[in-house]
Amino acid sequence: MQSRFVATGTNKNEEKVILAYELNESAFRVDLRVIPLAAIDKLQLEHLESKWTAGEEFAFPEGTEVITPNPNDETILPDNILSSETGKIRGKQNEWAYQLLTAKLWESYLQELDELIQKSNALTQYDRQLFDDAKSFWERVLEHRKERDISQERLDKIKDDVNSVFEKLKTFRKSESAEFEAASAKLRDEIVASIEDIKAKADEKANFKVLMEDLKTLQSESRKNRLTKSDDTLVKKAFDSAFHHISEQRNHFFSDKNAARIKGLNEVIRKMEASLDHDKKDLEYFQRKANSPNVKALELQLNHVKIRMLNENMASKEEKLKDIRATLAMLTKQTNKAAKKIEARQETDSVSLPLSEPDSTTASPTE
Repeated sequence: MQSRFVATGTNKNEEKVILAYELNESAFRVDLRVIPLAAIDKLQLEHLESKWTAGEEFAFPEGTEVITPNPNDETILPDNILSSETGKIRGKQNEWAYQLLTAKLWESYLQELDELIQKSNALTQYDRQLFDDAKSFWERVLEHRKERDISQERLDKIKDDVNSVFEKLKTFRKSESAEFEAASAKLRDEIVASIEDIKAKADEKANFKVLMEDLKTLQSESRKNRLTKSDDTLVKKAFDSAFHHISEQRNHFFSDKNAARIKGLNEVIRKMEASLDHDKKDLEYFQRKANSPNVKALELQLNHVKIRMLNENMASKEEKLKDIRATLAMLTKQTNKAAKKIEARQETDSVSLPLSEPDSTTASPTE
């Protein structure tokens, strides 16, 4: 890209002047030398226009005024000078402004890369934040390369440095991962063993409510631990299995014919409540849309129909929920009544046993 050019103009005193523009990229500025036409002869002017613009030196005469216009301003032509070559000046200004901005961008990236390298050199363990910063940096560089703001040559200059940061992080990550996996496996085995202990007690006619609470407490405590994805999945499956097993044993113990139906009704209620929540969110959305100043008349009519349909569906679901809850309350009452009878019968059986041989298995289980 040409870094020098010459144009002509007239100053406020209506004197002809030569405008010698030069892009000083290393200093991130544009230099303008305003030369009175009377101060140079024809040969000097030819030298300025042909050889100076090509990069040769030129001895500017006395009376030359040096200005540093801002390439990001509306124009780099001084207010007190008129020129018939404003199109030429504007075109060069746009080219140079772009070149200076991309040069500044490149310099900022080099500074950012230097900071990443310094942090990488100071590493003693894996740093997730440094990985995220390096990844973000490289993605932004590639985006500017895609937009042709950064040349392939410049990209190649920093590629190895960026890769060295990632390689060092990868080394620490491998070491940390091995330690983490070993610690995770140990925690996994301990948690699963505790789950199995609780699960086994369900086969002994233990207090199912206590077992459930113990399992929930263990689950809550286990969530504080950091596990690998596979170990976390295994532990979750173990908890799910234990909850299911205790629930099944409790249902079998009480021989409650209504248990399956109660479970089914609860599931229906959960789904219907979830469905109602979804409907409420939809309703809020359409109500907001109806109040939007940008909504068209046809859209508004359609919106009102959707709102009416949602309100009717919600009312229907709430009525069904009311009936289901009434049925569930009746079944629950029946189940509790049956459970109390079983509990009372077991207490009677326990009292009839010899005091010298207490049987812990006859303790009254509760839900």
